[in-house]
Amino acid sequence: MQMCSKFLDRKEELKADHASYLRQHPEIRALISDFLQFLLLRKPDDIFQFARDYFIPFASRRPPKPSLETP
Repeated sequence: MQMCSKFLDRKEELKADHASYLRQHPEIRALISDFLQFLLLRKPDDIFQFARDYFIPFASRRPPKPSLETP
């Protein structure tokens, strides 16, 4: 029971944090919306390659190596 309560508290904390971040960066919604619209229009077979090609112009030089670490 206590573990469930901690999970729910953490869940609410994360939702609030994510909502705050999205409010501070409205460009995220526009970027994701544009990407999804383009994806659904094109319906590529290889979604990962499509996403890479779509987002590569946003990279400053090279695509960064994936990192699962949080800041």
